[in-house]
Amino acid sequence: MEVGTKVKTAIKVIEKISTICGYLVAPLPLIAGFIICYEIVMRQFFDRPTLWVSETTAMLCGACYLLGGALNIKNDHHVRVDILYSRFSKRGRAILDCFNFLFLALYLLIMLKLIWPYMLQSIRLDEHSYTAWNPAVWPMKIILFAGFALVFLQALATFLRNIFMVIKGRSI
Repeated sequence: MEVGTKVKTAIKVIEKISTICGYLVAPLPLIAGFIICYEIVMRQFFDRPTLWVSETTAMLCGACYLLGGALNIKNDHHVRVDILYSRFSKRGRAILDCFNFLFLALYLLIMLKLIWPYMLQSIRLDEHSYTAWNPAVWPMKIILFAGFALVFLQALATFLRNIFMVIKGRSI
């Protein structure tokens, strides 16, 4: 198996993981919306507010944001200033994207390095939120790390696609 084939396979695997994670978490904001409606009904009609809705909806939406980011990058749906970018050829855009990847990769690697010890400590201490509901927060710290790792992997896969475009002048 040649190097190019291994790279193409790695890109496909990363993109499949990004897609699966993205679609798995896509319904979470809808679920959060239903939970908020439940809270409103309980509070307004039954005078029985909940302890758990606020943190649960924040966790659900946070998980969607963190684990859905890689799919956004894969599908090229992230925010970009398009004034100049759209005027470049595909190869020119690939060169710009390769340059931008260097900054993104640096940021993501720093974040992963910083999150890792906090995640491990949170797991080791069985960290909770210190609210009346007091849920465990270590699962969210795992999701935080996993989200940044997925975004890094997807950005790397996109970078490899762009390198191919720069060198060969065509898509993989």
